Amino acid sequence: MNAAPLRLDRKAMRFFWRLTLAKAASEAGNSFLYVAVPWALMQITGSGFLAVLSMAAQTTPYLLSPFLGALIDRHDRRIAFAVAEMVQFAAVAALPLLLAWHQVGMVYAALFVVGLGKAVSDATSHYGLIPALVPQERLQQASGWFNAVLLLARLTGPALAGLTVAALGPSWALGIDAVTFLGTVLAALTLPALGASGRADGGVPLLALMREGFAYFRSRRDLRWLSAVMALYNLGVGGLEPTLLTLGTLHWKWSSASLGLVLSGGAAAAAVGAWMSSRRTADDEDVRRRIGAWMAVTALGSVALLFAPPWAVAGGFVVLCLGEGGFNSTTMAFRQREIPPELSGRINTIIRTFIIGAIPVSSFLLGMTLSQSLPVPVLLPVTVGALGAAALWGLTVMRQGPGAPAVTRTAAPPAAPAADRLSKERLV
Repeated sequence: MNAAPLRLDRKAMRFFWRLTLAKAASEAGNSFLYVAVPWALMQITGSGFLAVLSMAAQTTPYLLSPFLGALIDRHDRRIAFAVAEMVQFAAVAALPLLLAWHQVGMVYAALFVVGLGKAVSDATSHYGLIPALVPQERLQQASGWFNAVLLLARLTGPALAGLTVAALGPSWALGIDAVTFLGTVLAALTLPALGASGRADGGVPLLALMREGFAYFRSRRDLRWLSAVMALYNLGVGGLEPTLLTLGTLHWKWSSASLGLVLSGGAAAAAVGAWMSSRRTADDEDVRRRIGAWMAVTALGSVALLFAPPWAVAGGFVVLCLGEGGFNSTTMAFRQREIPPELSGRINTIIRTFIIGAIPVSSFLLGMTLSQSLPVPVLLPVTVGALGAAALWGLTVMRQGPGAPAVTRTAAPPAAPAADRLSKERLV
């Protein structure tokens, strides 16, 4: 009698692994982007500040996430994911020409488009496709596996990117990155049609859908606190990778291959953290403890970044990434479980507006301090952000009290006619 459910479970997991491996190839390609573009901008402009701001250009589109989330919830998640990957392919393919022509302004515009596509792609795959493909009882495990595989791809990506940039130049690295998006598009189109994650009524105005999403987000105190904690963390840590790349190049005189290896070490540690978090969570109290433990690891690693020797900074970076991998996987599984599927696009993009929206500010702050010769003034914002986030999460747990539920889930707002929803002022 269990044969049919078992076959369905295996088929669902095959689709899950198809998506995961395709997304991993794309993530490995993105590592080329993160290394090649700052490297090329430093060669063209001689400015470390402009190189670090390349990360800000890619993350600024997340400020549009609430609008993007409403679009996601109105369309087939598989198609939305494929279109987002195609947009990234076109923008990355244009970068070598723009860099060759020294069109720095257009480079930032192309990076903005890349970020726009990635915002849709990540929200759709992480919080739309995976919960739809994977059986509910395996969601915690699948989330850990998904993050671990993606982070393993980033393990090899930076090292290969550094070697490619050193041997062939940034144009070849960006060309390889562009090709990986085509593979992801093909994999997405072979997935089963999943339908829209939200209402199928295409006549509902986007503004009404956005207001509905904000109303639900305001009703969830746990999601608001989690968003605040993760935003504070990214405010300090968000621009760390390009800052390390610039520090290593300008101050420590590291080669691109050495920088790639350091970034790969961080990705490997993050993958280990994600894999360690893949066990199933027993209850909400366990979720709170696990999040706090992973945040303590990130805080420990951030403190090591204050020491002057480059090897100490590299070691602190690896420890921080270990905690970050576990933290991301645990909170991702929590959001997949707790947010209603019909609101997943809108709510997760609202959350990511705060989380990813902090990265451009982090990149700007860290970029402004790159003229210093010691890492203490440069990387101090990273330490402050990680320690502050851990303290804020501890305050959250204390406010709830021992044994208090970590979840205050409410049902999704009931469907209402478009005219009624437009008449309600639910401003955030």
